[in-house]
Amino acid sequence: MQSVLAAGADLPGSSLAPARAPADDIPVAVPVVASAADEPSGSQAPVVAGDPSEIEDTPVAEAERLHEVFWTAHDNLSLDALAIAWGIKAAQLGELNPDLDRGAPVPEGTRLLVYRHDPEHPPMSIGSPNRGKLRNGMPLPEGPGWRLRTHRPRTYGTTNTIHALVDAFEDFGERYPDGPKIRVGELARRTGGRVPPHRSHRTGRDIDIGYIFRGIDDGEHRWKYMNVRNFDAEKNWALVQELLETGEVQTIYIAKKLQKLLHKEAKKHLPPEQLAALFEYPRTPESPHATIQHWRGHSNHMHVRFQCEEGNRRCRARSK
Repeated sequence: MQSVLAAGADLPGSSLAPARAPADDIPVAVPVVASAADEPSGSQAPVVAGDPSEIEDTPVAEAERLHEVFWTAHDNLSLDALAIAWGIKAAQLGELNPDLDRGAPVPEGTRLLVYRHDPEHPPMSIGSPNRGKLRNGMPLPEGPGWRLRTHRPRTYGTTNTIHALVDAFEDFGERYPDGPKIRVGELARRTGGRVPPHRSHRTGRDIDIGYIFRGIDDGEHRWKYMNVRNFDAEKNWALVQELLETGEVQTIYIAKKLQKLLHKEAKKHLPPEQLAALFEYPRTPESPHATIQHWRGHSNHMHVRFQCEEGNRRCRARSK
């Protein structure tokens, strides 16, 4: 953490133009629906297609994270049904998993290859977050420290976005090995474009992440509105730190009332000049340029926007 937040260090987004309210976002997040099927059964060993390691119980392997991504069938479904649930063409899913019988249901627990890196056709963010699209989106892998929904058509991003998320989530898991698991909301479609009811989330650089709350975490897939009583400032600040440590964050949208709680926690670790560069609230002369900004509708989740890929001239960091 000190490598990014050391005294005098350049913070993500600190050299950008003044941050704008995300007019490309809407105030209401899509809640994550609870489902017992999201957790693989511990009483039955999964049937494996491709790689034999168990994703839910081991960190994402380096080669797999960079070049291949596997997802686990949450029910006994046909390949076509899984393709719909995962936002990928059935023909492409079949090509990636040639040993599967297209005419038979895919057994629950089967791990399917859903992405293989193609250096000639890498993921690319095109346009601005509220008017652009995503080409060849990379899916967010499953992992032991975070939870994906079973319905995943909006779980794709750019390479740097996905890599940064996996790095941050794994590092957070090392800090808090007993949990809680991070609640992952929506990113983008595999090909980007509009994802109602959002205005943004079109180019693979936006993600909604549920806040961590105090008390017993029952593990349900849902957002929870935060206040001074249930907001776990220590763990939420740790998660924000890990995201910033990736060096890929452009802006994080967090409600003002929660920024104040995070600021109090961050004040234990950072000098005033770094706090001013990070937080819009409390107000300082640096607030318009701060990495963490307020926007309505972010009292139950944070919205993280990542930077454009290096060298991608077709990506627009901000809306015009």
